[in-house]
Amino acid sequence: MALTRANVETILVQRCGAYMEAAGMAVTIVGTNANLNDPIGYAIRLCDGSVADYVSVANADLLTVDADYYDKLLDIAELRLLDSISTNLDDVDIIVGPRSEKLNQLAQNLQAIMERKAKRAEKAYGLDAPVIGSGAIYLDFADHNEALPNEAT
Repeated sequence: MALTRANVETILVQRCGAYMEAAGMAVTIVGTNANLNDPIGYAIRLCDGSVADYVSVANADLLTVDADYYDKLLDIAELRLLDSISTNLDDVDIIVGPRSEKLNQLAQNLQAIMERKAKRAEKAYGLDAPVIGSGAIYLDFADHNEALPNEAT
């Protein structure tokens, strides 16, 4: 059985749907979900297939991938989708006096999932999958206008 665009969307939404919703991405499964074009097209290209249109991956594009690569295609598409999701999860922790909100926990959990899946993909398919990291910036400093030792005063 040939893999269709709707089949791939179904699997990706099953795997990543909750994160997609949190990131404001569509979770429709009709074979034309715009948020899934890049992950699916990227996976097709890494599985030695080709796409006619980068911004509108079609069933015909999936036919360029050998059936032996379907698991690889799905795993690569999932990794690329998780990477896209991580760029959309831009909430940060907020601390105001005694009140704090941990808004970036979802992004931190996603980061751990991405690292685990990237290692699995590398092991299974020999991929060196890049993983985008997230972190925190702390701006708790004071500037005292101190001169550096080599500066003339």
